[in-house]
Amino acid sequence: MSFKVIDNFLKKDFYHILSKDLKGENIPWYLRDSKGVAGKTYFTFCYYNNHQPQHDLYYKHIVPFLPKLNILSLLQIRSNLTFKNVNSIESLYHTDYNSSETTTGIFFLTTSNAKNVLKINGKEVFINNLENRMLLFPTNTEHKIIYQTDVDKRYIINLNFLQEK
Repeated sequence: MSFKVIDNFLKKDFYHILSKDLKGENIPWYLRDSKGVAGKTYFTFCYYNNHQPQHDLYYKHIVPFLPKLNILSLLQIRSNLTFKNVNSIESLYHTDYNSSETTTGIFFLTTSNAKNVLKINGKEVFINNLENRMLLFPTNTEHKIIYQTDVDKRYIINLNFLQEK
């Protein structure tokens, strides 16, 4: 698999619950200054890491994803929140993990003019950020983000996992 895009990934009812919760006032966002990787400061909320759930919302927000993605084992799941920029800023290319056996999923909860860029066979592939869209690619695929200039906040859920083939 080089990459896959799935629109309308979640059923509307569950998507609206997830979106309302994540965009609400009760998520404990943590500041993440990722010099060199993301190119800017952003906020993150971790659902799953170190072989276990990191917050009770894992069960409400993430467990419904698992069957849809044929997940065998989880590596890490977190949500990211970025803020609007006046100018278009790009992160550096990076990989989430150095494995062709595992998968990265980026689930978009915001429609914006942000772009995720994958480097596939030496070429850049641009993926538009549309709410309720899932982007899947091998975790060792180089990718970056071109941050949004149109909406105040951009929310995504980043999943890294071993997928049943």
